Parts: sequence; C-alpha cells; structure tokens
Amino acid sequence: MCCHSLKQLLLLLMVQVVLLSGCALIVPVEERAPSTAPAAALLAEAEQALQAQDYNRAELQLERALRVDPHNGRAWHLMAQVRYGQRDYGQTVQFCLKSNTLDDHDRTLKKQNWELLEKAYTGMGETAKAEEARKKAESL
Repeated sequence: MCCHSLKQLLLLLMVQVVLLSGCALIVPVEERAPSTAPAAALLAEAEQALQAQDYNRAELQLERALRVDPHNGRAWHLMAQVRYGQRDYGQTVQFCLKSNTLDDHDRTLKKQNWELLEKAYTGMGETAKAEEARKKAESL
C-alpha cells in the first residue's frame, strides 16, 4: 500500500469517527422523562395502604415507586407519612425535607410537608422547631 493511500485511509477513518461520535447522544438523568405511569399506580396502592394504616404494605409500594421515580416528591412525602405512623419521627423529618427539595413548585405538597414536620417535631419534643414548621405551613 502506498503512503498516499494510507493517508487517505487514515483520514477517512478519522472523519468516520468524528461523524459517528456526533451521533451518540446521552441525555442526562435529570432531563429524562420519568416513568410516571408505574409510579402513579404504586403511589395509589401506597395511599390505600396508608388509609388502612397498613404501614408495611405502604412502605413496600413506596420503595418500589421510588426505585422507578426517585425524584418524586409525593412519594417521599408518603414515605414520611409511613414513618410518622411507625413513630419514626427522625426519618419523618428527613423524608419531608427531601420531598420539599424535589417539588419546588407544588405549594400544596410543601404545606403538607411542613404540617407533617410540625407533628414530627412535636413527637420528638422539639417545640421550637415544631412552631417554626407550623409558621412555614401557614405561610404557604
């Protein structure tokens, strides 16, 4: 093979690599559309279990929903309700705070989180934090 043909072959390969690399598009995780239909069904089942005070069944459904859609603020709020029902006030607080960070525009959910935070702080004997949570809930 002559030197000229080898250069042309290398140039052709380089062009192909450049063109093909432009075709590979990776969408960041936060820009992907969440799979909400399966998560919505699991959330509905979890809410039914919560109403029946079946916290173990609700927890299982919510764990599944959060695997499908870990950025779902409603699911984290429902998990906080489960923890509150189980009298795990520390985790109730953590899950409410996480929910608040995920759904910035859902004022109703934020209000529900702050109301639950008030109850959890009261259960922990932290009256100052409970009062602060109550004020934040009222401001929404």
